[in-house]
Amino acid sequence: MKDIEVIFHHFENDDEKERMNYVYRLIEKGYKQRFGIIYIHASDEEQAELIDGQLWTFRQESFIPHSMLKNKNDDAPISIGCETLPDMYLDVIINLSDQAEDPSLEPKKIHEIVPASEEKKSLARVKWKTYKGLNYRIKSHKVN
Repeated sequence: MKDIEVIFHHFENDDEKERMNYVYRLIEKGYKQRFGIIYIHASDEEQAELIDGQLWTFRQESFIPHSMLKNKNDDAPISIGCETLPDMYLDVIINLSDQAEDPSLEPKKIHEIVPASEEKKSLARVKWKTYKGLNYRIKSHKVN
């Protein structure tokens, strides 16, 4: 079994713009620090398209190379998708979906983004139990 770390990023408010800006900074950090192949697991196609659009314009002074998973650009270090799981090795997954990640993907790290709503917190507890049952190392991080 691979040593997989999961970090739950808990938000104290439900401001989606603030949460997504945090996600974009997390993606940028992963890219600039060369964390390897990153997969952003969006909750749905609309969110995947939003992330794709924002990564082109997130910062004026930097470009984050990425592609939509459905476009199959193997050269892009960052892929964005929602329904189909990637059939490639992944180093990092940023999970915005409601499901725990498939253990067969075996990334080094999973970032779980947890909005402040009770419904999303409840879903995060289910994910936590799933990952704990798989003996993943779990950390929690509060985002103000």
